[in-house]
Amino acid sequence: MFTLTWNKVVLTPQAQDYSTVMLSPALRLPSAQWKYATALELASANGADLAFRPVSLEMLVDSPLDAGVNERTLDLGTWDGAPVTLAAFADTPEQLAASEKTLQKLRDLVVQMRALYRNRHWDHYTFLLTVSDVMPGQGVEHHQSSDNGTAGGYLTEEDALTGGGDLLAHEFNHSWNGKYRRPDDLATPNLQVPMIDDMLWVYEGMTQYYGNLQAERAGLRTRQQWLDALALSYASYDSERGRLTRALVDTATSSPFLYRERGAWASERRGVDYYGEGELMWLEADVLIRTRSHGKHSLDDAARAFFGRGRDTGPQVVTYTRDDIVAALAAVEPYDWRAFLARHVDAVAPHPPDFLTGGGYRLVFGDAPSAYEKLQSARRKTIDLRYSLGIVANREGTIADVLPDSVAFRAGIGPGEKIVAVNDRALTGQPQLDVALREAGSGAPVRLLLTAGNVYRTVALDYRGGPRYPHLARIDGTADLLGAIAKPLAAAP
Repeated sequence: MFTLTWNKVVLTPQAQDYSTVMLSPALRLPSAQWKYATALELASANGADLAFRPVSLEMLVDSPLDAGVNERTLDLGTWDGAPVTLAAFADTPEQLAASEKTLQKLRDLVVQMRALYRNRHWDHYTFLLTVSDVMPGQGVEHHQSSDNGTAGGYLTEEDALTGGGDLLAHEFNHSWNGKYRRPDDLATPNLQVPMIDDMLWVYEGMTQYYGNLQAERAGLRTRQQWLDALALSYASYDSERGRLTRALVDTATSSPFLYRERGAWASERRGVDYYGEGELMWLEADVLIRTRSHGKHSLDDAARAFFGRGRDTGPQVVTYTRDDIVAALAAVEPYDWRAFLARHVDAVAPHPPDFLTGGGYRLVFGDAPSAYEKLQSARRKTIDLRYSLGIVANREGTIADVLPDSVAFRAGIGPGEKIVAVNDRALTGQPQLDVALREAGSGAPVRLLLTAGNVYRTVALDYRGGPRYPHLARIDGTADLLGAIAKPLAAAP
């Protein structure tokens, strides 16, 4: 199989506006037995030779093509007469054997997106999907398609589908938020003009919010899994030391290098936080609107008006500014939204946005991870001790991050070192470390044998708190607004 992104191979005349450069793209597949999928419209096919109808350079680079030997096209329904399909490519035919239950969840995703936005801005939509244990995963948004890649068991294994349940929902949402409506300084006329990223907390942050929420509403994840994911997100951002010196907007304007610089000292530096912390900010906004309007309105109403805009269109770009976002929110619920955004986006904030109090929940820590956290840790192959010892490591024990002022930090442990043994026994994984943390409550230190290069050392950590994992707990006597938000939307007529 392969994924073709045209901008990596196409040579064109220089033009100030790449929407004015017209091309007739053509492609030769490795053989006539290969199948393909793209949002481009076919003009002719002769064996392995494909020719597509003329398009602008702007639309060409917005229309990737996937191809492979093992392919399955799935019908996900229509939207005001426009077809929605999923074209999946896999290492083996068996990886394409999605059950009817899985297909229904994907169809329900389309139903929930239509219920949210009511109107589309594409003439047809194709989810391009590679399921592979060889090809790296990805998620890239486009007007009339999205290019998605994930693990080989995604369509056939429940845990794999749950773990990556937000992938298709996130990239589908970008067709409205990011491709159709776009920040004015991100809407560049060609591929040479730099993009200004200061509003990624809308482009990606609100998409992160609706990507996860719509996945839950469609049944790709359960309500409890959605809540557990929120607990993990809030606790993670609340533990970041970098938030004491860097505002959220700084993570957006720094995105060109933050995407590449992940891992060591991430909590000190902050990462691409406009995704996850942006999600929490928009959840707080949703809670605020529902509370102030006594349940009559929600963020869904603002999103529908702003991104749906009351009518179907083909692919096009309509730009906006922060003032437009403020006006869209105020049209749904009068409030000082300018100050709200300034507080969460521009100011240095010691804690993440508070969706908890108004939503009817509080953050607590238990001595065992949620089932959802176990699933994600297994998927990402991580060991997470950030709320006890302050360490995040991969499954083999190599430390990726150490939280400043944590027990591990004060003991001189840093990223790049590797945990070889725990209490004189070879490292086997998170459960072994949890046992050691529980035993430490009786007074014995947790002993870690560490190595870095050719040097070995044993560190005794004086810690008594036991394992600590984040969860959300209901606040008695309060309305469950998060439960109301998570309720699936009624299908649009």
